[in-house]
Amino acid sequence: MFDSQQMFIEYTFTMDDGKVLHYKIHFERPRPNVLNKADYPRWTELDFHQCSNCPLDMKEYSHCPAAIDAKEIILGFCEILSCSAADVRVRTPEREYIKRSDAQTGLRALIGFVMATSACPLLSKMRGMAHYHLPFASLDEIVFRVTSSYLLKQYYNHQDGGVADLELNGLKMFYEEMQTLNYDFLQRIRAAASEADSNLDVLSTLFSISALLSLRLEPHLEKLKPLFVDKTNDVKKI
Repeated sequence: MFDSQQMFIEYTFTMDDGKVLHYKIHFERPRPNVLNKADYPRWTELDFHQCSNCPLDMKEYSHCPAAIDAKEIILGFCEILSCSAADVRVRTPEREYIKRSDAQTGLRALIGFVMATSACPLLSKMRGMAHYHLPFASLDEIVFRVTSSYLLKQYYNHQDGGVADLELNGLKMFYEEMQTLNYDFLQRIRAAASEADSNLDVLSTLFSISALLSLRLEPHLEKLKPLFVDKTNDVKKI
């Protein structure tokens, strides 16, 4: 049985100019629902461009959980352009990944993990997939991981006596919610990084992926079909 308390992701960005950004993000990050407002910037407060589909009550929560988690990363990248080259090293308890890429590619992977493991009730639906985080995932890999995770959840629903959604209707609805969340959350990023383009780019990319999966999921699944369908039954016996 895995121990989520021990799970972490460590991202190190080494820029060509010698600047190094290092982030160690634990899977579990418990904190009180009400925080001292003097300790955090205004754009992290819950009522600052609160997502229109956010279920949190301002009477019970003082800050946006995802904004609090993303704060240090966003501020660290404020002076770095998204097109800047970097050596990105990712370490988990099991393995390491190293990739030479633009800063945006690494930032997108890091922000994706941070947001999926935040205390946001909407984003936390991706915690299972985030536990098996795959940095630098391609669109095909994202489609595979998202649908596989969702179908595993449907298996558990079925085992518990519920109805399994094999049509992926719930998954499509979830990504519609993500479109709204990503668009609204982007307004926070504009306030935090108005002089840089990297964070704007990364949230725009996350938004576009959400839109793509919610509107055009079937074509991507059709593309993956030959990898999982047994063709031997289609061969005519002579």
